[in-house]
Amino acid sequence: MKYLSKKIALLVLITLAFSSCTNFDELNTDPTRLNQSNPGTLLNPVLYEMASYNWSRYNDYTFPLMQGTVSTSSISGVGWYNIQDAAGDGSWSTYYKWLTNIKEMEKQAIKLNEPNYRAIGMTLRSWIFQLLTDGFGDIPMTEACRGGEGILTPKFDNQLDVYKQIINDLDSANMIFDTANGLKYNADGELLYGTNTTLTSGVSTGIVKWKRFCNSLRMRALLRTLNVSDLNSKNKLSEMLTNPTKYPVFESNTDAALLPLSGVNPQLAPMTRPQDFTAYIYLSEFFVENLKTWNDPRLALFATQATNGTVKSYIGLPSGYAVTPSINASQPKQALAIAPMKITLMSYAELELIKAEYDQRFGTATDAGNHYKKGVTASIEQWGGVVPATYFSNAAVAYNGTLEQLMTQKYYALFFCDYQAWYEYNRTGLPKVPRGVGVSVGKDIPKRFKYPMAIQRTNMKNYQLAKANMGGDEFSIKLIWQ
Repeated sequence: MKYLSKKIALLVLITLAFSSCTNFDELNTDPTRLNQSNPGTLLNPVLYEMASYNWSRYNDYTFPLMQGTVSTSSISGVGWYNIQDAAGDGSWSTYYKWLTNIKEMEKQAIKLNEPNYRAIGMTLRSWIFQLLTDGFGDIPMTEACRGGEGILTPKFDNQLDVYKQIINDLDSANMIFDTANGLKYNADGELLYGTNTTLTSGVSTGIVKWKRFCNSLRMRALLRTLNVSDLNSKNKLSEMLTNPTKYPVFESNTDAALLPLSGVNPQLAPMTRPQDFTAYIYLSEFFVENLKTWNDPRLALFATQATNGTVKSYIGLPSGYAVTPSINASQPKQALAIAPMKITLMSYAELELIKAEYDQRFGTATDAGNHYKKGVTASIEQWGGVVPATYFSNAAVAYNGTLEQLMTQKYYALFFCDYQAWYEYNRTGLPKVPRGVGVSVGKDIPKRFKYPMAIQRTNMKNYQLAKANMGGDEFSIKLIWQ
């Protein structure tokens, strides 16, 4: 595809031009000085780099933190809740770097009167800002990435204002999308849905899917803040659920935001060496036993079998052990790290489980059960599995009306989806992940990341204001939706 030949050179320019927005250490270079750029040239790098980075963060952080994997190389890692102060630094710098691209994409979209690029920019901007605020709390938003305007030490917006902006921007983007037109600057198709100028019966199927992604993200944001009274999230979510014509959302796995990577340069998998994916890494007893109890087809898709004596079986290691277990255990399948692959930005399974939780709390048990079944089925099929005819007849799987059951299934529906399993645990306290005997007293799953030291050094005044507003800058500080 034509955009692929341009991507490497463009990424070099982007990295140089926009790195100052990443840590606010240097004068931001005005991105409009990039020659011959347009909204289309800026879109695909954002999609690829954000997806690739988030896949890696699930693998390195969310997976072990949420007791999905266990390392045998050390007992001082994330799985034992030993979190480094700089654990969130890469996310901060990476997300703000690509927010700069998005800001420029939106600017050019307005200049060129291209509403679909503008709406896509608003959708991706909201997606990234939610990742940031859910990870840190108060963050620069209104003054972020404005070094070209002389704003080198941006103020921090409080979480309530950030969420108001996210929810409002996604609502506005939904209205801006023009399904009667495609994307003129992506003749070969953008990476996520392959959208170009092609219309089917006068409609761009790619833009229809982008619109569904936008509204599905808004449902994620509204569910996350359901208990934040000042946001009126319950009524807004209810409005969306009762007006699917105005607010179309994912209806199948083909709608879901699953970024396909071919494995052909430059669409390479996030991990260069698949063997590193399983080096000293094993699946946990918690992760394996749930799937075994459910007789779940995802187990064979996610895990290898281990041999102990003459017995070959699926078996996990205990989480947070004090002494390295002597058994052989199942590992994640290396195929999960090899392209062709699809990286999850947001799944249809998650969307259905959002609906299930809403109905569990405010609707009927029948509707909740139906959405639960759709969500679990979608997750299994997303990974290439086939739902057994007796799957939902299993007493451990049949809908029982509890949030614990719903969130345990959602844990697997959020497999390899950035930080979402961690965020949802911090919202609900579920699923009940095990605490190993080797976990030190006082260690626990963090509520947030600490702010990067670079921010403390270069934007001290605004950092101190944010710290005071939040009640501190510790891992234990709760966010407004927790």
